[in-house]
Amino acid sequence: MDFRTVCVILPCYNEEVSLKYTINQIRKISKRIEILVIDNASTDQTSQIAKKLGTKVVSESRKGKGYAVRKGFNSIGRIVEIVVLVDADDTYDLSDLKTAILLVSEKGYDMVVGTRVKKGVYLYGRGTPFRQGHKIGNYLLSKLNNILHPSEIKDSLSGYRIFSRNFIESFTGSASGFEIEAEINAHASFMDIPIANFDVAYQGRREGSVSKLSTYKDGFKILIMNFKIFRTYRPKLVFSILALIWLCISFYLLSDPISTYLELALVPRFPSLIAGVGAFIIAIQLWNTGMVLDRIKVAHLNQCKIAYNRRNHASA
Repeated sequence: MDFRTVCVILPCYNEEVSLKYTINQIRKISKRIEILVIDNASTDQTSQIAKKLGTKVVSESRKGKGYAVRKGFNSIGRIVEIVVLVDADDTYDLSDLKTAILLVSEKGYDMVVGTRVKKGVYLYGRGTPFRQGHKIGNYLLSKLNNILHPSEIKDSLSGYRIFSRNFIESFTGSASGFEIEAEINAHASFMDIPIANFDVAYQGRREGSVSKLSTYKDGFKILIMNFKIFRTYRPKLVFSILALIWLCISFYLLSDPISTYLELALVPRFPSLIAGVGAFIIAIQLWNTGMVLDRIKVAHLNQCKIAYNRRNHASA
């Protein structure tokens, strides 16, 4: 295994307490692994600590994990074939990183996701790893993710992932915050790539380290992002459902005027007739919109597949 082709991206916002421990975990695997710290407008000593430890630091002035992740993806070197994305808060046990990397380099998976689990006892000097609100929210959002974007992902909000370079080349996300994981999940489903999961021990943050994730605010943003992506990636299904609703309304409004006309040759309820015809027209337009957007989706999918395969052709 040539670890020079592996790059670990660490998006950071005020992680001076935990960053060195995360970097040391990676260095224990191999000192040849490139570590890329994305300083996301930190106001503490994050950038200085990273530089002292000999890692490359890239600055991203726009606050938000999504911005930092995309900056990292755009900053990886040409020889990099495997990209590791992990939170810099020292909550993930990275001792099995080599095994996870091999799943991509040798087994052919394009994305490997670390499923956060409790292993052993909680360490002294750390906070609670699975806060109740986060635990419930993660469970519900993971279930929703697999309904809207069917895939093999068990922990949809995990911040520990390993990607093939091909997957990175095909990803064109736009999320600015913690919704970036939802976009990555949906893109993996959209591309129908092979995905693997592996259990990773998860611990609470060290004393002095503060989580930047807001349970309700960011949870709501992730929920909305899931539905937006669902509309974008599966437009035929979304607009067919909407069209069916309006079609049912149309049938309900038209049933009485039509039955009365067939029986008496009279139309006593013109407002219902007009509203029913309007609802039927809306249903047809929604269905047509879904068909048009589905063709656009196919074109987008083809572009992503070209980007996915471009690196193979370049190296051939």
